[in-house]
Amino acid sequence: MTIKNSTERLIDLSEAEVKKLIKSKLNNKNSNLPYGFWRCAQGKEHSRIAIKYLIEDHLQLSLDEVPKKINAKIFHDIGLFRLLVEHFDSSYFKALEFTYPGKFKPWQFSKGMTGIWCGDAGKKRSHDAINYIINELDITKEKIPEKLNYGTFKKFGLGGMLQTLYNSSPFLAIDSLYPNEFKPWEFHVKNFWVDKSIETAREATKWLVDEKLKLSANELNTIRRKHFLQYSLGQMLKKFYRNSHLVALYDSYPDLFKDKYSF
Repeated sequence: MTIKNSTERLIDLSEAEVKKLIKSKLNNKNSNLPYGFWRCAQGKEHSRIAIKYLIEDHLQLSLDEVPKKINAKIFHDIGLFRLLVEHFDSSYFKALEFTYPGKFKPWQFSKGMTGIWCGDAGKKRSHDAINYIINELDITKEKIPEKLNYGTFKKFGLGGMLQTLYNSSPFLAIDSLYPNEFKPWEFHVKNFWVDKSIETAREATKWLVDEKLKLSANELNTIRRKHFLQYSLGQMLKKFYRNSHLVALYDSYPDLFKDKYSF
């Protein structure tokens, strides 16, 4: 081990020697690291070695456990907060990203991640987070309304994001990523129709006929109640149309029912 005290604060240490010093520091909080340990030319590499040793050897955590177990307080209490200050803008997530590139996402951590959803960068990060969920669930775009609900976002640690940016609405989050590709009633939201108008019900009925069933005006008589239920419009029928799909169709296409159809 060669340690040179100078204005440049140069330290020439092997990885094994760095680990030995970190081990001593973690086992004895009063143990001092060599002068310039964090600020020398190799200081950031010392940080990487220290973080890996802290997580894998000292705390003996698997990488899957890291988001739940690691936060800024850990670094402070264990005497390694200085490395965060020197190299990572006091951000433990930046330190982890440097040590394990691409392994973690900021929203996986419950503490110390305030402000990550702010501004344009926060909106872009939210789109990355939504895509992350979709990829993790391995679902097609068509399955998004069926599979993504508030509970799904919460499971992935994104309940706060949904509340902060999208008024706790999965639809608004998805609509931000895929503008105008879905309708809000496609998402399984309890009491969605409670405060909706008859105009929205007509829009939903025409959406079912035109976009989902892709039927012409001459084929309306092939539609059954099961089609409304299949596309999550059962509550709509109950509120506005006495549970009758025929009343819904008549309301949305009144001109087509004049002496034309017999259901």
